[in-house]
Amino acid sequence: MKKKIFQSIAITSIIFVTIAYLLCAFFFYNDISKNIRLTLKTETNALAKYYNEDPSVFLETKFYSDSRITLINADGNVLYDSQYDSNSLINHSNRPEFVDAVNFGSAERTRYSDTLNETTYYYALRLNDGSVLRLSTIANSALTIMIPSIVPIMFILIIVFIVCLIVARFLTRKIIDPINHLNLDIPLANDTYPELKPLLENLNYHNKIRKEFSANVSHELKTPLTSISGYAEIMANNLQGDNTQEFSQKIVDESKHLLRTIEDIIKLSKLDEGTVQLDYDQINYQEVLHQVLRSLSDYANLNGITLVDNSVPVTGRAVSQIVYEIFYNLIQNAIKYNTRNGHVWIDMKERGKFVEITIKDDGIGINDIDKERIFERFFRSDKSHSSQIEGTGLGLAIVKHGVEFHHGTIVVDDYLNHGSKFTIKLKR
Repeated sequence: MKKKIFQSIAITSIIFVTIAYLLCAFFFYNDISKNIRLTLKTETNALAKYYNEDPSVFLETKFYSDSRITLINADGNVLYDSQYDSNSLINHSNRPEFVDAVNFGSAERTRYSDTLNETTYYYALRLNDGSVLRLSTIANSALTIMIPSIVPIMFILIIVFIVCLIVARFLTRKIIDPINHLNLDIPLANDTYPELKPLLENLNYHNKIRKEFSANVSHELKTPLTSISGYAEIMANNLQGDNTQEFSQKIVDESKHLLRTIEDIIKLSKLDEGTVQLDYDQINYQEVLHQVLRSLSDYANLNGITLVDNSVPVTGRAVSQIVYEIFYNLIQNAIKYNTRNGHVWIDMKERGKFVEITIKDDGIGINDIDKERIFERFFRSDKSHSSQIEGTGLGLAIVKHGVEFHHGTIVVDDYLNHGSKFTIKLKR
């Protein structure tokens, strides 16, 4: 980043200095051209006045001027030329400046010679007797004017280049230093650029989530491990009495809970890192849904929950295993956080390029203050119930990542004490 900023400032400075020089050269040359035209016009008017007073005296006068003076009669024949023998010059009746001067009284023309790399300026004026007085002068092109000054110009540009590099290095250091000294542990304590505020707020949020995640992981893993260790120690010391079967079952249950938590963490990590090595296949979403319903039917019956399937067959390309996880976690939550003898309604239909799945229950719902956080890892909505309901708090995090993996969307509508509704759209 430092190198890129330095290069950007240095290159930009040099480009602008070069552009400024070229613009100055252009305006300088343009000003010279303007002055040449004005001088020609003034000199021509003065000589025309002199000629109109006495043409014979004009022809006998020797003029000392840097401009070429040409007198042309009404037929285009050259009567006088200050630089050439008038008899050797061809008829000028077809010259544009002569034609315009005859027709309009005066004319101004500029002609550029590629061969000589110079520009000739003409100004012609019609005289009282119908003849035309024309003055012309030659000026070097802009490039020719600039050539003698190339060495000093290059010297100046080198100095400017060095100054630009020094200034660029200074500005780069000044820009980068506040960024290099950011306190990433306490992002909001940094006094830096306003443009970095959204980044720091986002970093602060993720730091908070990371700390909560670490604390939650420790708690979720420590709880079953403590239980397993305690029961195992009792059995090792042969203190279980007649409770061997009960203690063994407790160890098995806690081990399964621990294994589920670890598996869920691994799933989330793979989805986060994009390292899921699964291929898209043409699947029937309804068939995947029916597999989930069969897996959860006993769990629903145990809790007195009625599963209402209003789905229709929809096909599309997806990762079947991830779609299964999405359906399983949402329906399991709908059962888990429901009331006795409650219902879970599942709708599925095709909407253009998407498949839309709606899972609604009439359970305990979600608090408004929890709604924004329900997709966070280990977050358990409704704390008064969370300790009584089995779970790791990773289900909805897996759902969110699975939906994003399929470039889909998920929307939550909650009605506290009246149930929740999750609407998912996955690209077909």
